[in-house]
Amino acid sequence: MAFSNAVGRFGLGCSALDLPAVDDPRGYVRTQLDMPLMAPDAKLMSSSDQLQAMMQRRQIARQRREAMEDAGSGDAKVKQGRGMQGGSMEDGAMAMAPRAEPSMRGGMMENEAESQVTLGPVTKNPDELIAWLRLAATTRAPLQERLFLHWSNHFTVSTGKGKGSLTAGAFQREAIRPFILGRFHDMAKAAILHPSMLYYLDNTASTGPDSRVGRIKKSGLNENLGREVLELHTLGVDGGYSQADVTALATVLTGWTVDLKPHSETFGEVVFRERQHQPGPKTILGKRYAEAGAGEFLAVLTDLARHPSTARYVTRRMARAFVSEKVSDSLQKSLAKVFMDSDGDLKAVTAALIQADEAWTAAPVKLRPPMEFLAATGRLLGQAPVKPSPNASLLAMGQPFLAAPSPKGWAEEDDAWVTSDGIKSRIDWAQQCATLNADHVDIRKLVDDRIGSYFSVETRRVIRQGESPEQALALLMLSPEFQRR
Repeated sequence: MAFSNAVGRFGLGCSALDLPAVDDPRGYVRTQLDMPLMAPDAKLMSSSDQLQAMMQRRQIARQRREAMEDAGSGDAKVKQGRGMQGGSMEDGAMAMAPRAEPSMRGGMMENEAESQVTLGPVTKNPDELIAWLRLAATTRAPLQERLFLHWSNHFTVSTGKGKGSLTAGAFQREAIRPFILGRFHDMAKAAILHPSMLYYLDNTASTGPDSRVGRIKKSGLNENLGREVLELHTLGVDGGYSQADVTALATVLTGWTVDLKPHSETFGEVVFRERQHQPGPKTILGKRYAEAGAGEFLAVLTDLARHPSTARYVTRRMARAFVSEKVSDSLQKSLAKVFMDSDGDLKAVTAALIQADEAWTAAPVKLRPPMEFLAATGRLLGQAPVKPSPNASLLAMGQPFLAAPSPKGWAEEDDAWVTSDGIKSRIDWAQQCATLNADHVDIRKLVDDRIGSYFSVETRRVIRQGESPEQALALLMLSPEFQRR
């Protein structure tokens, strides 16, 4: 049980890299907290670079359209003359029709072939997925990747909405990964004030009604980000805030936006624009905050990060995600105390979770989400499972990459992924993946080796009876030990 929890609950399944866990499960996991933070080994664009590239593509597309319109106007005059000699008026109309601007979907131009030739490579989110799967398959600190997935779900953004689609992958690399073993306050600040979050929750469109811009344009306040900061990021839905607090926090957040002016020194970066900010003092959770421009949100966030409700909500969600939705009150309270005593030190909270006996004795009841299923398979194979397509595979299994259905993120209940369609798609994927990748691992040798103790005697017996390497690998991937953690 301890070994299984070391590589399952706190990791991404078993591989030869996880052999140290056989002799000292807790020590193996605890040591990973002191390892340097790893990052995907790939040339992936920053959020500001992606936004700049988007504006450049739009500018080029606009210039092309204008050129086509100008050319069309000239052709129309010629064809109009020809039409008087028997030509078709329809030909002239066709010549004047402007060419549509290529659309943006998930950070890609729809006319991808043309963009590759004329605009250079277009950054795609699948590049982010492959880069992460390669890291997950080979890292010696799989706990860090489990933490990365957890906190990326806590602060959710999605590719399904506007400009945020471009930077969702960069968001995880810039606002989540650097802080998984740091202070919660620092992660929250980086996540909330990131271009992806500001776009995803519409803060770029939020203007203080009494601000200079608001008085001129009669722009309105958008409460989406303020609500989710309180409900999902810090206090929790039962954290004791009111609708008045949501509105007040939304006014505090006005002015935080993304600079998309091409010739600006801060082009592609998050900026604070005083002229959009709601003036005057604000009261949140009974505390009055004096007008301080950009400093207002930083002051409020400091208090939210240190609030007892935040400690309870954040650590409760973490315990349930790693152990079980039925985790004991005593474990939740002990983690919340560590959070408060350490000023939100996530490394200290994670260490406390590792030390808790409950984390090692509770049965593995949580079905792995598809993203973890792919990562665990890659770890087993020793390389990223790039065949079949990971992006298409996640879509088929119900967890499209970087596309959570709401700001709440992906469901974390123990059996959230137990559906008839979901189970069928797992079986189909496992069989296809095994057919394409069985030559990368000797399954029978693995289950007979020291790391084979990850699997029960019955599971190992069934795997050995596989009629082919492909069938043996598929049986292993669909075993209870591999599917649950």
